[in-house]
Amino acid sequence: NVLGLVQAFGQFKSIASQILLAEGIGQKGPDGLVIVQAEAWYPFDAFLRAFARASQHMGDSVLHQIGVSVMKSVEWLPGVKDIKSMMESMDAGYHLHHRKNGRPMWDPATGRIKEGIGHYRWKELPDGAVEVESDNPYPCAFDKGMLFGGLRRLHAVGAILHDESHPCRKRGNRSCVYV
Repeated sequence: NVLGLVQAFGQFKSIASQILLAEGIGQKGPDGLVIVQAEAWYPFDAFLRAFARASQHMGDSVLHQIGVSVMKSVEWLPGVKDIKSMMESMDAGYHLHHRKNGRPMWDPATGRIKEGIGHYRWKELPDGAVEVESDNPYPCAFDKGMLFGGLRRLHAVGAILHDESHPCRKRGNRSCVYV
């Protein structure tokens, strides 16, 4: 996710670097730009603050692009080949890429998820569309970008709509719904 944030800023990497370094994420390189290690783990609270700063600097479009960038490079669970299999694995993958007490929050050997960071829940609608409820602490524009990035990675055609008829994290609720 941290690399996705840096990549999403494109030619404005200096802004991403300033944001991440101010939150204690990564190291300052000789060129002044942030260096983050792909295999390193960074504090979640600091990363969420970096998201808020990114939104203040560039708006929700950059959060959307961060989500798209994350889905380009994140390691997917085996067997993801279409939208249904992507959605079936999304919650487990989300928990696998986050830690609690230094350990991944999903154990592939047991299939057990540690609670504490919310979920991605989905269902297929009668018209064939997919409805996704996200109750994690990430901004809704990021989640929408991740879902769009997943479609793009699958070479699937479709749009992601933020369903305004449901609660929204921007309005102080704990979840958002996307179709």
